[in-house]
Amino acid sequence: MASQFKYFGEDMKRMVGKKKIRYVHIWLSRNFWGLALYRLERGLFNTLGKPYQFIRVIFSPLYYPIQAYSNIDIHYKADIKGGISILHPSLGVVVSGMAVIGKKLTMVGGNVIGAKDGCKPGDIVIGDDCNMGANAVIIGPINLGPKLYIAASACVVHNFPDGNNTLVGVPAKPIK
Repeated sequence: MASQFKYFGEDMKRMVGKKKIRYVHIWLSRNFWGLALYRLERGLFNTLGKPYQFIRVIFSPLYYPIQAYSNIDIHYKADIKGGISILHPSLGVVVSGMAVIGKKLTMVGGNVIGAKDGCKPGDIVIGDDCNMGANAVIIGPINLGPKLYIAASACVVHNFPDGNNTLVGVPAKPIK
């Protein structure tokens, strides 16, 4: 649970940016509530383990309105390090529970990180400092390295473990 509080602090720092006055009103934003809900659920899952999937049913009347307000659906089994930034959550964001994501992921909005049938937990790996443009999609199982820029409306279905690339198109390919 403590690690999720630490990661949420990193998320908040990215949301606020350089203007510290934003701390005053950031709690009204969609991305605050979506990430707070994910960090709470992830912390409870890490603490309670497998029984959490049954316990969360009791809290679903609380979870679902927050999820509907935020337009952010991050599965509690997804392992996301700190510093995630969702710039336009009103476009919707979905992250599969199979994902393991590094630090400082930036999602513009309309993004999906999903899995094909037969995908197991940890089969979707995304490195540190990656950026997803508007409506960009990642479909796993997949291994993506650090510092990848996924262009708007790109669909990534192949591994790019080296990172340091810009991916465009459907299916996404690096630009030279």
